[in-house]
Amino acid sequence: MKKNYFLFIVFAFMSMQMVYAQSFSKDELKKYSGQGNKSDEARAAELAQENPLNDQYELVLSCVKEYSGQSKKELYNKIYNWIINLSSNSQSAIQVADTAKWIIQTRCNIQQIAKRTMGDNRYKVNIRPLLTFDFKDEKIRFTFNLQSYDVLKKTDDDGGIFMMGNIGFFDGGGQKKDNQVWPLSECYPYAKKPSHPKVTSSRALVNSVAAYKILIDRVDGVLKKAVSNSDW
Repeated sequence: MKKNYFLFIVFAFMSMQMVYAQSFSKDELKKYSGQGNKSDEARAAELAQENPLNDQYELVLSCVKEYSGQSKKELYNKIYNWIINLSSNSQSAIQVADTAKWIIQTRCNIQQIAKRTMGDNRYKVNIRPLLTFDFKDEKIRFTFNLQSYDVLKKTDDDGGIFMMGNIGFFDGGGQKKDNQVWPLSECYPYAKKPSHPKVTSSRALVNSVAAYKILIDRVDGVLKKAVSNSDW
């Protein structure tokens, strides 16, 4: 009980803090997924083999990109401004901005990275990866860190008839909503005995890795863009 309460508090806190957002189309995710004709489960299993969770049960994806002729200050300023321009609240968009260590960290809000309907249950999966940018002259390291999925579960309840003495009453039912946090370590393909639906978890992992790859290209576009006089 205490664990579930703690997870709810974490989810609520993160929901208030997540102001830097990115969106991806279904076609984009499919293009970057590398899935081809494979099922969600098969592709997820491949990705788990290539990218095991670390000791903190986190999925950590990282790459280094080079940008000839640009100083770490130039690269830093471009990423900083890019994040601020995409944020609803510039004061809380960036968690760490350190020009002594040349690092920026932000939590990115990506809605509906996966959706699935199973009978009366519908799942919408959101992710909030921690993005870290480390800067050196002419290069950056981009790191994508994900520990859990934020899931909205909706259940359709058609209601039913219940009796009180000889009188019957109809319960109209309705739609029940449940916010859940699914640690990757409890999901397929990382868990030997998954606690959450296999297909939904698989689709979430496949699309999360695809989102990481899309973000790399978006960051690349930002850093290759020339700075005009109007940008100063």
